[in-house]
Amino acid sequence: MAIPRIVLCGAVDDGKSTLLGRLLAETQSVPLDEVSSTRQSDGSIDFSRLTDGLEAERLQGITIDVAYRYLKLPGGRRALVADSPGHDQYTRNMAVAASLADVAVLVVDAVRGVRQQTIRHARVCRLMGITRFIVAINKVDAVPNPVTAVEEIRQQLSARLIPMRLTFVAVSGLRGDNVTGNQSLLTAINSAVHDLPGENLSADVRLPIQMVIRKDDRRWFSGRLASGQLSVGTDVTIWPSGSTATIMNLQCAGRSTVGPITSGMSVAVELDRETDITRGDIIVSSERSEPSGHLARVSRAHLADLVWLDSEPLDPSASYVMRAGPLEVPARVEQVRYVMDLDDDKELPAATLNANDIGRVEITCDRPVLLDAYRASRDTGGFILCDRRSGRTIAAGMELEPLRRESDVTRHSFIVTRDAREKENGTRAGVLWLTGLPGSGKSTIADTAERMLFERGVRSYILDGDSVRQTLSEDLGFSPEDRRENVRRVARTAQLMMDAGLIVIVSLVSPFSADRAAARALFANSDFAEVFVDTPLSVCQERDPKGLYVKAAASPDSQMTGAGQAYEAPESPELHLIGTDSLDENAAKIVSWVMARREGLRAT
Repeated sequence: MAIPRIVLCGAVDDGKSTLLGRLLAETQSVPLDEVSSTRQSDGSIDFSRLTDGLEAERLQGITIDVAYRYLKLPGGRRALVADSPGHDQYTRNMAVAASLADVAVLVVDAVRGVRQQTIRHARVCRLMGITRFIVAINKVDAVPNPVTAVEEIRQQLSARLIPMRLTFVAVSGLRGDNVTGNQSLLTAINSAVHDLPGENLSADVRLPIQMVIRKDDRRWFSGRLASGQLSVGTDVTIWPSGSTATIMNLQCAGRSTVGPITSGMSVAVELDRETDITRGDIIVSSERSEPSGHLARVSRAHLADLVWLDSEPLDPSASYVMRAGPLEVPARVEQVRYVMDLDDDKELPAATLNANDIGRVEITCDRPVLLDAYRASRDTGGFILCDRRSGRTIAAGMELEPLRRESDVTRHSFIVTRDAREKENGTRAGVLWLTGLPGSGKSTIADTAERMLFERGVRSYILDGDSVRQTLSEDLGFSPEDRRENVRRVARTAQLMMDAGLIVIVSLVSPFSADRAAARALFANSDFAEVFVDTPLSVCQERDPKGLYVKAAASPDSQMTGAGQAYEAPESPELHLIGTDSLDENAAKIVSWVMARREGLRAT
């Protein structure tokens, strides 16, 4: 069973190190002589010294680096706790610690209350895939009315961190109040660890090869199993060669076994046939047992979130080394889509990344690389970027999805930028993606909204489904695969138009939620609005302005949405329009979204 990881985070001087030291001491997670060594001249124990190990930390009284300690949990289980720095200049250290954690303990000083660094750390943890949060409201012994102080903090965090599930515990690290015992911090940690999902044994196999061992004329391939499970007799595929084989023998901890070997375990495998495998190759599920196909995750270009660790800013013209497990490949950051403003949870335009910045970027490697989505697998979805000359680590990355850019095209940096065009046009560009059943009123609403925008001096353009089918996608049919490609082409075209500083109104059935999600992923969230034109099927059939439903009824093999094919309605669109409401009312909602962007541009 994998050891759960916990990150302790929060603003500087909120008492994280003291609280963790107290927790370690009271659970007997550190030797008694080590606790005694922190005793001060007055006989009291300085619990912070159990984690603040660097001389610079002790002199400054702050945590600089990340300290790791094992914590004994009730029932004999252990957890690895990372005490991360709270100072804003060490956000990068905290982010790296969070990237490995399963649970976050967010410490808040009851005296100082919620601070910007508190919010920043919580959002970094969410970005790193953490879903379980414990809020330890510390120093309750130092406030006149602890109940009121705790309630104020609870209300503030619940309002500002709405998507997160928070468990609140009031403690005093200095006095030891509610650190251990019933309904304590230790109880909350133990409960969160207990609720962590178990191993996904049905996950796709990923075994990055660390070493090739030759012994007695036999070849073994060893590494740490990142996901899935392996047994003798398992059929596998080797990436990147594509050759197939069957596992003939397994060794774990130096002993032979038939399996199953589960994720997190180190293993050596022997295959049933001679196969050319080297360090950096990956043993994956066979194509028969991995329906999605590992090749769907292979690309030279990748969309990723990047935590910039280096004091020198990102150089888009520089070549770096991407290291993903044992794999090393030259890579270049082609484009920074935006930098995340963790204080206000916004996305800001940017051309580079500076120390402690977290941004969404497009990375192109010298050759195709297999990367899983980071949220699905941290082991095969995480990577680092290193300086090619010094070898120092300059960034930590989290894969979102592969990008289809299989050419050696180099993007030219033009003098006139999107920002300049937006200022000239007076409105921040954006994309409104209208989706709904055929006959729901998308095109009519888009047409009316564009007229209203034109009257206000806003430059816009409509990418209508019928117009696109007669031009950009005249070669496509209406199968699910062709519909997906049509959505991709429209999204890329909208991307170019938005770069021209325009408001782009897309009117497209786009029936499948996965296709619309792929379109959304090309844009910053603030630049893309999904608009659901919600019209009952019976009303669409009654309107039938193009006679499509009549034709579909006469054709048993129709691929028309609402007749032969299903429509997947958006679950949480930015705008929800009722197709039977007045035309002007629906169009006005679109105009309102656009005009808010005009005001936002003026404010900057």
